[in-house]
Amino acid sequence: MAGRFLFLFSGGFMSRLAVLIAAILLSACTQNPPAKEAAGAWGKSAANSAANSATDAAKNKAVATAKDAATNVADPSLLTFSTQSVKLDDQAQAQVKLLLAQAATAKSITITGYCNRKEIGNAKAAALARANNTKKELVTLGVSAKKIKVKYVTDEPRHAAKIDFPA
Repeated sequence: MAGRFLFLFSGGFMSRLAVLIAAILLSACTQNPPAKEAAGAWGKSAANSAANSATDAAKNKAVATAKDAATNVADPSLLTFSTQSVKLDDQAQAQVKLLLAQAATAKSITITGYCNRKEIGNAKAAALARANNTKKELVTLGVSAKKIKVKYVTDEPRHAAKIDFPA
């Protein structure tokens, strides 16, 4: 029996015991579930909340663009701008291109920039920037700058530029 006792504590047994413990520890690691994402409001993960917000924002923008397009079908010479913007978006550029034939043959063109002074601090500058950016787009498309007049209106509740072809 003493021989067996010495065999149990010899180097062979210890190395087998170390391998067995390592195997048990490693197998425990594979059985742990992955850490869950941090939950945000209403149990949604932060990533899901961000994705849903981005989707909602895209839907809202699409609805606003559709409303603007429906408005502009009635008056294609009215280019709408978001409240804080003075740049022509893709839709406005497309509308300018639709008016290009009429602009090329017109003797004079009046572009009125609009900005609601109750919503914007420097409404005059914003209205003029909208009108001038619309003028630049027409000039880029080949319309003579000499026949384009620019003016502004700040006492109406709109953010737009209107292209008129006076007789």
